[in-house]
Amino acid sequence: SNLATGRGILWPEGPGRHRGAMGQKCCRSANATPAVAYFATGQTADGGTLPHLLLFPSNQSSLANRTPSTDEETIKSSTKGVGSPAPSTSLPHTASVLVELILFLERSAALLEHQYQAVLRHPAIDDEALARTHALTRRLSQQVRRQRLSAANSWSPEPAGEDEEWVNHFLGSKPRSTSLQDVVKQVQLEGRIVRRWQQQRRGDGFGSIGPQLDLGPTRVNVDSWLAVDVFRLERESQQPLTQVFMSIWSSRNLCALTKATVEQTGELARAIEASYRPNPYHNRMHAAEVISTAYYLWSQMASQEHMSGYFSDVDLLAVVFAAAVHDMAHPGTGNDYLVKTQHDLALRYCDRSVLENFHAASAFALVQDMQIPLLEHNLPSPPAHTLKGRIVDMILATDMAQHRRVLEDMVSEVAAHGAPQDIDKLVLEKHLLHFADIGHPLRPGAIHKEWSIRIREEFFAQGDAEMALGHSPAPLCDRAKAPTLSKSQVGFLGFVFIPAWRPVAQVIGLKASQPFEAYLAGNKAMWEDMAAAEEQDAQEPAMVAESLVALRPPASPCRRVWALKTNTSIF
Repeated sequence: SNLATGRGILWPEGPGRHRGAMGQKCCRSANATPAVAYFATGQTADGGTLPHLLLFPSNQSSLANRTPSTDEETIKSSTKGVGSPAPSTSLPHTASVLVELILFLERSAALLEHQYQAVLRHPAIDDEALARTHALTRRLSQQVRRQRLSAANSWSPEPAGEDEEWVNHFLGSKPRSTSLQDVVKQVQLEGRIVRRWQQQRRGDGFGSIGPQLDLGPTRVNVDSWLAVDVFRLERESQQPLTQVFMSIWSSRNLCALTKATVEQTGELARAIEASYRPNPYHNRMHAAEVISTAYYLWSQMASQEHMSGYFSDVDLLAVVFAAAVHDMAHPGTGNDYLVKTQHDLALRYCDRSVLENFHAASAFALVQDMQIPLLEHNLPSPPAHTLKGRIVDMILATDMAQHRRVLEDMVSEVAAHGAPQDIDKLVLEKHLLHFADIGHPLRPGAIHKEWSIRIREEFFAQGDAEMALGHSPAPLCDRAKAPTLSKSQVGFLGFVFIPAWRPVAQVIGLKASQPFEAYLAGNKAMWEDMAAAEEQDAQEPAMVAESLVALRPPASPCRRVWALKTNTSIF
């Protein structure tokens, strides 16, 4: 018999005639792996039945070729098949058999999912068993995510494909070498690569480490939080993005990592900066600010003792490039506006993360047009296409509609792992860029206030455009209905920013997070004081009106009595 793929559903037999009855059912599908499915139905307390699925490939084990004579023989055979492998003579070690086994596992997983859903919907399901099932499902989900992370991590071999991922997930990591001699050779090779890379970084032993970029007097000290002022860079150079990006490039000597030359990288940075429009908020200064914030937080994490070996310079390359292009060619309006007005971009990207998809596509189209191998590096892994996928994921995570999901993923990772170095790197870097995108509350008060005024101005401009087209703007974009700047910032800090900051602070540690905490507390107090003052100013006219009402003379004949009590003339 043939076992159908995920498209086909193998329905269980009806209730057995007695407790523990067994039924055998076959299903046919073209180009599928032969298998036999046994369905056991166990009677519940209320007389219902709970089906259980046992699957065995007919060409992988001699068990499947047996015809059970009785229910008891079938149960024994099933238990034997699950608990112990078939004899080695019936399972030849060939590539075709392995591929066939993988296909069988995939199809079995689809059927198991259907059976699992059927059991969960049964009214007699035990709550304790259901809780254990959910816990097991979460553990398996975390294992799958770790498996994917290992494929994207630096210094890990590129997986051969989906088949290898399945094998590694169920059977453990595939051995990289088949003999002790191969292991020794591989270790020696990787050791030479690491030593050469370290010597190039230090500039000793292997000649020049590559040309250094001369940024002149406007070179930015990107390793100092207070030294970066993108507004000053805009006044002095009109190239804040290029200055910050290339300062990081030079400081970290990334020219020794990537195959792109310093000249090519500088040309690409200037082209990216030229794509930003002169919006009040989403402009080249904002891009430079996000690059600086993402880099500084990344470097703080990487420098912590408990995060030693977690990051590599390839990870930094992906983060700073994603930060540079994350709002590339931003039109100054949000996704809601583009969807409401049925903009071409909204139609192109099906109303989902419209701008974020546009930014990512524009960035890699520019890289391709300029033919700059920025993501091609000199390390064994990860490959350029893997880095591209990670960059796209980081850019998509900056969509504020994804804020809750991105934050929940990060909080779950921090809560699930006692050590920060065990956190899923792909989850961390997405949250890092998303947080850097809104990270100006960690800046000194004057800089933070300037950014707050600019984003409000851009919101109001969008609201005016929406009203001109006959649409109802969002509350924060409506000049007549929006709360005051101080109130909106108090709400933003309390409900959006501070919850997003907490997991970042946990990762970088208490000591490194204290300076940020000081600026955040100062900015929060600033807005709260302003909101309280505005509230008091709004109440003063009402208090004056009440006083005037109290002083108004009552109607006759009580006017003279009132005048005597208040010592006020009635004339």
